[in-house]
Formats: sequence, structure tokens, C-alpha cells
Amino acid sequence: MAFDQNEAAKLLATCHRRCCVCHRFCGTKMELDHMLPKAEGGADDIANAIPLCFECHAEVHSYNDKHPRGRKFRPDELKLHKEQWLAVCQTNPTGLSTLPTDVGVGPLQALIDEVDFNLAVARRCHAPQIGCPLSDEQFRRAMRAGAISMLRDSVRDSINAVYADVGRANHFLAASQHHPPGSHGYAMAVTEAQRAIQGLDVELLAAKTLLLEAVSGER
Repeated sequence: MAFDQNEAAKLLATCHRRCCVCHRFCGTKMELDHMLPKAEGGADDIANAIPLCFECHAEVHSYNDKHPRGRKFRPDELKLHKEQWLAVCQTNPTGLSTLPTDVGVGPLQALIDEVDFNLAVARRCHAPQIGCPLSDEQFRRAMRAGAISMLRDSVRDSINAVYADVGRANHFLAASQHHPPGSHGYAMAVTEAQRAIQGLDVELLAAKTLLLEAVSGER
């Protein structure tokens, strides 16, 4: 089951589609999360729902209990965030216009989008389609933000491994650019790039599945 759609609509209208934690306007980039997770007995009652942006949703669910860093979001705290923010929205709605309207997604959601792009590249590993480098910009962003280190071990290890292979493939793709097409050096570099990319789509799909579970809070 999921939250009742009519009650969900009322909650989203009450919070003005702003995140109850960071208060940014989200538009469609918003989740209704269970404050007490369903795995811990949380109900699909709207009283257990909190509107969150993608970034805060990922922050709530990607915390690594096995190797704790920082402070984990807990149900009681989330309930307070919700109550306080809804009170602000109801008592001072005109003040919302002065708050940030940034709808940019957080590092983990951006990483999922990057994995989708890399999947498209990995599936074009045969001549004449090969040549486009794989992207690691959002992976590096997620590392700088500390988002990778907060993930559960199995998720973190999968992401690190697949991006190590992305880097290897990019190494050979870059090497091919230093040789004229048709040359022996070019052929060797392209062959090695193809070997590095073959099977990468399977790794990327597995990593994406784990990332989606981390962001959604599924296990």
C-alpha cells in the first residue's frame, strides 16, 4: 500500500511542496517518506508521512549504521521537522517567497542519473559507435560531499568498483585519441577500451539498483 492520494495532496499543498527539512521548493522533485520506516512497523497513514526533497530523502536513508558518521535522522526528529515546518507554512505563508527555490538534486540522485548516461555509453562499445568517454563527474561530486562514505558497505563497494572500471575504460578511450585512426596504436587502444567496456553495463545496472534502494530506503 501507499499513502492515500487525497491526503497526500493535502499534505503537499500544506507544505507548499517545500521540503520539511531544508525548506527548498521542490516542485515534482519531492518524495513522501515514511518517518517510521515500513520495515520497522511504520504505517501508510498520512500521519507517518513527511515531504522531503530528493537530497534530504537520500540523507535520511543512506546512513551507514555499521560505520556511523555524523548524526542519523530518526523518526522523532523527522516528526518535529514536519510539525515545525507545517506550522510555519500555515501561519506565515507569505514569508515563503523569501526562501530558496533551488530544485537541484543531491549527489546520490545525480549519481543515479550519471549511471544512466554511462549505461547508454557502455551499450555502444562497438565500432563505429565507440569513442564517447564515460562520465565520473557526479561520482567525484558525491565523494567530495561525503555521500559515498555514508553508504552501506555493499553499496559503497559496488559503486567504487564500477567507477574503477569506468576509469580504466576512459584511460584507453583517451589513449586512442593520441593515435591517428587506422594506425596500429589506435587499433590497440580501441581494442583495450572495448574489453574494458564489455560487461560494464551489467555492473552499472547492479550499482544503479543498489543506489535506488539506498535513496528510497528499501533493503
